[in-house]
Amino acid sequence: MANRTKTLFLIWETTKPDGIEKRYIRMGNSQMLHPAILALSHSAFRVYTYMKLESGGGMEFKFPKSKWKKFISPEGFQSAKKELCEKGFIEVVASNANLRKPSVYRFSTAWKDHQ
Repeated sequence: MANRTKTLFLIWETTKPDGIEKRYIRMGNSQMLHPAILALSHSAFRVYTYMKLESGGGMEFKFPKSKWKKFISPEGFQSAKKELCEKGFIEVVASNANLRKPSVYRFSTAWKDHQ
């Protein structure tokens, strides 16, 4: 049986008094320092980070407007999304804006080839 001990977040990493977060993101050192990540605009990096949170660790995910409108304008989101697609971080699986449903995205590994 797997050990299910929770790793607590440190006091400066959370507002939870018990240090237990239900949702969090993973980003390795090699990705954080990769030239492709470092070349992203601040808006694109922020959108990417929130997409990682919203995905729950999955490769394919929905990212509804109700999530991104809290931290970026519609124009800013569209610009960041375009940049993330062009630089190989995400792919649009289903653009559902005309259906009034959340669009579906997929993380891509193509960013590794961008320098």
